[in-house]
This record gives sequence, structure tokens and C-alpha cells, in this order.
Amino acid sequence: MKRYFFLGLNFILVLLSIWLHDKFRVWMAGRLGDADAAARQRSAENPFARVDWIGSVLLPFYLLFRGLPVLGWTKPLEIEPENLGRPYRDGLLIAAAGPAANLLLAVMGIGLGLGLQAAGLFPSQQWGNLLVSFCLVNTNLMVFNLLPIPPLAAAMAAEVFLNGDALSAFEDIKPYGFLLLLAGVYFNFFNFLTTPITRLVMAILGF
Repeated sequence: MKRYFFLGLNFILVLLSIWLHDKFRVWMAGRLGDADAAARQRSAENPFARVDWIGSVLLPFYLLFRGLPVLGWTKPLEIEPENLGRPYRDGLLIAAAGPAANLLLAVMGIGLGLGLQAAGLFPSQQWGNLLVSFCLVNTNLMVFNLLPIPPLAAAMAAEVFLNGDALSAFEDIKPYGFLLLLAGVYFNFFNFLTTPITRLVMAILGF
């Protein structure tokens, strides 16, 4: 029973990390001139319009349950380039805002862990594992969403720089991007990202 309690807590932290990832992108879009970026994809009747049920809920829960590195995403944030003062720069900043949020959360978690260790108060067993997992979840979400594959955050930045045939080809694969991601997860393709970042975080925390 205790295992499922901590699994539930862990999943809540995963959802919070993904939610803040998306909120930072929306905030950045508003700061750079496209204040209605999120509103175009949200309605009062559907407060979960920004949630990608596969990338934001089902896949992260499955990976967490299996004890695998947690990966995930939210729905793409469609922006209007004409609303941005400098579309190329601003597109990159909006795309980077989500991974930056995860980096900030990871740094906060690592800082807390190191502080507790220095004070001799680092929690043992499940509570300690929960803190370590929070750090790993956010570092993995950060590097994963830097891949330019729809619907990941970096795909929006890549799209800003494409035109002509390249843009047409990109638009053609966008509806199937999540299938590429699921296949990559199934075949452990993303281990090249998650393995080194996991080792780095664990080394920083002294494990």
C-alpha cells in the first residue's frame, strides 16, 4: 500500500512538472507579444484543452510505474509569428521556456537535496527517492523536449526557421510525431539522452 501512496505522490510531481513546463511557454508567448497563444487552444468548456492525454498523462504514468525514465509533453503551443516582434528569436525563446522551467525545478530539487545532505537531514528510503525522482524527472523532461520532433517544444522553434518544401515536409509529419516518440520510447531510443543525464544528477547528489 505504501508503494502506491508514493507512486501517487510521484505522479503528482510529474504532472506538476509538465504543467509548469507548459505554463512557462504560455507566459513567454504572452511576454513576447502573443498573449492569446494559449487562449486560442483553451475554452471555458474544456479546461484540459492544453493536456495531451498520451504525452502528459498515460505515457508518464506508464514509465513511472515501470521505473523507467519519465518523458512527456503537452499539446503544441500554436503561435502567430506576426504577433512577435522578432519571430526567429522569440520563437526560440518560447520553445526554450518549457525546458528552462524544468531546469529551474531540477536545480531547486538538487539544491534542496544537497542542503539536506549538508545538514545531515536527507530523508531515507521513499521520501529521499521521491526527491531524487523529482530531480530526474525534470532533467529528463528538459533534454527530451529539446528534440525537434512534433509535438515537443523544440519542434515549434524548428518550424519557425523552415520554409518552402522543408516546411511542407515538416507539416506532413506533424500529425505522426507522437507515433515517432512512442516508438522511440518502446525501442529505448532515448536512452542516449536519459542515461547520461541520470548519471550526472546522481553524481551531483552523491549517489
